[in-house]
Amino acid sequence: MKDKFCTYYTNSNEITSYMIGQLNLKKGDIILEPSAGEGAFIDRIIKEVSDIKIDALDINKASINILNQKYSHLKNINIRYADTLLDKELDKVADIRLLKHTNTLLYNELNFIQKNYGFYDKIIGNPPYGAWQDYEKREVLKKKYSGHYVKETYSLFLLRALSLLKIDGRLCFIIPDTFLFLKMHSKLRKILLTKSSIHEILIFPSKFFPGINFGYSNLSIITLKRTNEMQSLDNNIRIIKGFRNIDDLNQISNGKLSNHLQVFHLKQKTILDTEDSKFILTDINNKELIINSKYKKLGEIAKVVTGFYCGDNRLFIRRTRNSHRKIKGYETVDDKKIHISSSTEGIPNIEEAYIPYIKGSSKTSYVRDDNDWLIRWDKKTVDKYKTNPKARFQNPTFYFKQGIAIPMVKSKQIKGTLLNNLLFDQSIVGIFPNDERLLYFFLALFNSKTISNLIHAINPTANNSANYIKQLPIIIPEERKILEISKMAQKVIEYKLAGNLDFQEYETKINKIIEEIYSSSI
Repeated sequence: MKDKFCTYYTNSNEITSYMIGQLNLKKGDIILEPSAGEGAFIDRIIKEVSDIKIDALDINKASINILNQKYSHLKNINIRYADTLLDKELDKVADIRLLKHTNTLLYNELNFIQKNYGFYDKIIGNPPYGAWQDYEKREVLKKKYSGHYVKETYSLFLLRALSLLKIDGRLCFIIPDTFLFLKMHSKLRKILLTKSSIHEILIFPSKFFPGINFGYSNLSIITLKRTNEMQSLDNNIRIIKGFRNIDDLNQISNGKLSNHLQVFHLKQKTILDTEDSKFILTDINNKELIINSKYKKLGEIAKVVTGFYCGDNRLFIRRTRNSHRKIKGYETVDDKKIHISSSTEGIPNIEEAYIPYIKGSSKTSYVRDDNDWLIRWDKKTVDKYKTNPKARFQNPTFYFKQGIAIPMVKSKQIKGTLLNNLLFDQSIVGIFPNDERLLYFFLALFNSKTISNLIHAINPTANNSANYIKQLPIIIPEERKILEISKMAQKVIEYKLAGNLDFQEYETKINKIIEEIYSSSI
């Protein structure tokens, strides 16, 4: 269940059981539940072991009321209505050195606290994911957690919890997996890799929580122990992904692994030394391609840019009359108002004019078989775009150019299509080779399984942002191969436009050649 604080209550017995098992609970433990919710973890903990103390915090008064009803008779459970991220009582027991590491001396009292390390033996939680913070609180969080991405509250909870953990204390959190690879979390990763020994990370589909839309495709469970830097860097992490159902988790709890699971063993020092300290979870060949500086990155040999945004899609964007898609909320437009233009100034001397517009994903690869979108582009409206603070008239030198469109929203198999000198939306990443002769070779690359696998390895999230696409390793073969692949790519386009299914034969050949180019270069 989800509440307005973006807390997702842990209703999965299997997940709760696994996480409790990771803590290695003992008598005398002092335990923190920093986002206690309705007490799912606490219920299991007090069944597992006696003679422990639990601090249960939550920012939601309704949750606090439930916790008080359940546990007020138990003297070893201390329930507090508090904001874990800013709570002054927790500040008093936090590891000041870790806080200094993040420039968080917001409160003067931290200057005289002399704790060797944190206070808690065990910390377990399911912190809020992406909870909205008002602007005033956001500014406070920016000061307290300097250099960290404060819009993602789960990452701040992880950092906060680490500062509260004793040396050799254990932590187990269920959180989105984006902290493993997104650039915005690079500082958090460096702290985790040098201040803790990560025992295990499980990555699994968010659908394991039935009926809830998290906004994240994958969740993770991270188990770590607080250690010094030498121990941390020498530690090897076990990472498991490829879960198909909750029974796979039960197998792990029983010390077994389903055959289809993927298991990675990564040394923390190796991860730390990787660019942005990213976790790269792929086979050894793809990993070599991604991290080895001898391979040129796409951003070195092409311009990779995001497209235009009008500021109000419903007001300025229309759909074509013959659109085959079910597009709700968008009006059609009279054909007489549709024009062709390649001017970034707009169409002059016309009151209302629309032009074709590349937006969103394509059903087909290489070339779009139809284009559903139009955007208003008379001069008066374009002038408004340029002054409207909500609009983004960004990268205009690439409007109306020949390039390759990659949808921002990721699919299992990447589909690159020709831009055909049209204006493209911010939902599209445009790729423009510095050497125009490489256009069709690049088009083939961006429809290949090889590049698709590399994109998923670099950034496993649901979005293909320009910054991550720039990091793709690009291997340029000899001229003969470039010409061969380019000609086949042009044949694919020709056959697709003609409805000739023989294009599949060419696509298969292209995939095979590109795979050989990449595998032979390692």
